[in-house]
Amino acid sequence: MIKAIIIDDEKHCIITLEHVLKQNKNVTVVATTQDSTKAKALIEEHQPDLVFLDIEMPKMNGFDVIAQFNPVPFKVVFTTAYDQYALKALRLNALDYLLKPIDEDEIAIALDKFKNQESAITTEQVQNLHLFTNGKLQDTIALSTQEGLLFVKIDDIMYLEASSNYTMIVMHDKSKHLASKTLATFEDVLQDNTLFFRSHKSHIVNLKFIKQYIRGDGGELIMLDGKNIPLSRTKKQEFLDLFTRV
Repeated sequence: MIKAIIIDDEKHCIITLEHVLKQNKNVTVVATTQDSTKAKALIEEHQPDLVFLDIEMPKMNGFDVIAQFNPVPFKVVFTTAYDQYALKALRLNALDYLLKPIDEDEIAIALDKFKNQESAITTEQVQNLHLFTNGKLQDTIALSTQEGLLFVKIDDIMYLEASSNYTMIVMHDKSKHLASKTLATFEDVLQDNTLFFRSHKSHIVNLKFIKQYIRGDGGELIMLDGKNIPLSRTKKQEFLDLFTRV
């Protein structure tokens, strides 16, 4: 049985989420609170397996609540209304979240992920979240790999290659890491970084690590490690326009 706690300053959000969770026989909601300052004591009292935690709350936000624990001995699913900045922090740190209004199917997916991967938040994730929210860290990404979480500098990524529902990350030092996220997920995370370019349906490249462009119908990009990466016809002109400015 999964013991869950809900922390959200909006009562109607607690009621909705609690109602949905009660439909699942494998989950029991042991406590809820609207007061984020009471979250730590509540968690320590009930020792939950899973905490549904709102991000935008008065007094203490969700990131502040988590920062009180080291290590974090439970799994967290953040709940938030759409906020581009908050979502970027979560995605960069490979953290689970639900968007409000919360969908029943998304909750089911979150519970399945919990059952298949009962890992708590790492100290590094908490530290990176606080650095990020204080405007001091925008350049590190957490990769969820088979071995666990790997934190890498974004600008050191040479290219990303789709591999079914996974993505192969190739670094500047030629090390390779298979991440359990789709290429589309990484495209979303990297969309504000002007170094990265979706050259093809299966590839995202870091422009600073391109060694050569070979003309063709679309063309090919030769990376510093010798990898040939296709450039789609529809992306050719956009690439050439960017490349002249690099």
